[in-house]
Amino acid sequence: MYPRHSCFCKSGDGGLAIPESEAGSAIAELVIVAPVLMIMGLLMVLFGRYQGAQSSVYAAARAGVEAAVVQSSQGQATQAASGAVSSSLASSGVFCPSPAIGVDVSGFAPGGSVSVSVTCNVPLRDLGLPGFPASKTITGSASAPVDPYKEIQP
Repeated sequence: MYPRHSCFCKSGDGGLAIPESEAGSAIAELVIVAPVLMIMGLLMVLFGRYQGAQSSVYAAARAGVEAAVVQSSQGQATQAASGAVSSSLASSGVFCPSPAIGVDVSGFAPGGSVSVSVTCNVPLRDLGLPGFPASKTITGSASAPVDPYKEIQP
């Protein structure tokens, strides 16, 4: 009925027969696919680390501005913002050895606003991806209004 195909196959110990023309192709596929999968995995770690650090820097800026607007003087606002940013970065687990914290309290008056900016240099060298920088600078900023009925001390 159906024509029989002659197959020059190697059969191990009763397992599936593999045509001789495909012998060794699994190793070749592994040699080609494994490095691609490893690079994709490292890229996912890189982008995940960058995204996590970016969200932590923005959260630290928000924490700083929230701590600043509830204070009653510019000096207290600056100190509270710097402390809140440092505390937020430390608790988030982001390795940022020396963050640059900028607090703008020039508008610290009833109805004014306060701004906080945070710049962090996140190291990426340990991933070992060729062609990518050893570190990435991430900047986040936030601003919030000062209560228009707040009493401000000089």
